[in-house]
Amino acid sequence: MDSTKRTDSVNSAMQKMEIGKLRPWQEEVLPTILDRKDVLIVQTTSGGKSLLYQIPAIMEDNHRLTIVISPLRALQENQVAALQQHGVRAVALNADLSPIKRKELLASLRETALLYLAPEQLKSQDLLSALQHCAVSRVVVDEAHVLPQDGLSFRKSYREIGNFIHILSARPEVIACTATATPKERKEIIRSLEMESPECFVYPIRRDNLRLQIKRVESRKGHKDELEKNIFRAVERELFRWNGTGSVLVYAPTVQRVKHLKRWLKGRGWNVAHYTGKMALKKRRKAQADFLSGKKPILIATNAFGLGIDKPNVRLIIHAGLPLTLNGYVQEIGRAGRDGKKARCILFYSRKDFSRNERILKGCGSKKAVRRALKGLNALRKMIDSSKCIWNILEKYYGESPRDRCGHCSRCISKA
Repeated sequence: MDSTKRTDSVNSAMQKMEIGKLRPWQEEVLPTILDRKDVLIVQTTSGGKSLLYQIPAIMEDNHRLTIVISPLRALQENQVAALQQHGVRAVALNADLSPIKRKELLASLRETALLYLAPEQLKSQDLLSALQHCAVSRVVVDEAHVLPQDGLSFRKSYREIGNFIHILSARPEVIACTATATPKERKEIIRSLEMESPECFVYPIRRDNLRLQIKRVESRKGHKDELEKNIFRAVERELFRWNGTGSVLVYAPTVQRVKHLKRWLKGRGWNVAHYTGKMALKKRRKAQADFLSGKKPILIATNAFGLGIDKPNVRLIIHAGLPLTLNGYVQEIGRAGRDGKKARCILFYSRKDFSRNERILKGCGSKKAVRRALKGLNALRKMIDSSKCIWNILEKYYGESPRDRCGHCSRCISKA
């Protein structure tokens, strides 16, 4: 396709999606994808990564299929609904479909532009049979930071993506997207997906609209109940500082703490919902819908919530306890301020949190996976114990050259 025709085709796809213009970084990456080269994209949450594979899929009107492997059903359904509203032939394949609906969907794949599915679907024989009659143009792996976690009990099916790509009748273009990946993790993503001479586009981790704070909370005698109440009081103080606009996401490290904190805040008059991976699907969906719609502006959740959630106006993220790893912390604060406006992220922790996390991580999978997870916890410990600018620490961890101090994290303010 010559450059003029390509430009016209891109503009036509953008008009269909009602996109006025691309961001500079999107303009940098898109030509490589259109040249059908393998691509690894590391860009912060809210950067607009999905457009980079949606536009090429819309441009291909010759019955070619883009497969998007995404870990969360809610995200798949949200993106499919948005695409369908613009007349794009997009579908989501999941376990909720009736046998008849699933059969109809698979039979229509040759006329489909984008197929969204979870990695657990990749071994389904009916899907593999249907794909034999399709021209798969590209395979997109969203949340690719899960791939280096090989051996963890979480989303084991991510390990099978490379094999799935290999058994397709013709090798597709492979696109991996994530918000966080260290240099070593980027190499492991490339190896796991068997990417061929990929172009790597790695963008700065820092988001200047996020104000990061870290505060230690303890009890006088280390009493568990007293410590929990002190954390709850600290959370409420931050809620009083919140001006009521947008939404608040509170992360708690255990299901029990989520329930306790929800009950405590609700009893004090706060309009809250809660979300854990152990809740029934119907209840999880309601909690998510109430939060996304603003009906319940405060959501208390474990780390089971948030991957891929597209809510632009989260103004405050509170960690009511230590996240499991540094990667987990960065993923979770990344859900704040996706509209580009200022947001605060405050982490409350106690020294006991480290031993609790260590116990959890030691039971999370293979020895190799445990070692990797404990390194992530140790990196989080070093960030906590440091007196340096928080953003500078994150930049160094993700292989960037630290920029000037941010001037507005809790460390920078204390030194001002």
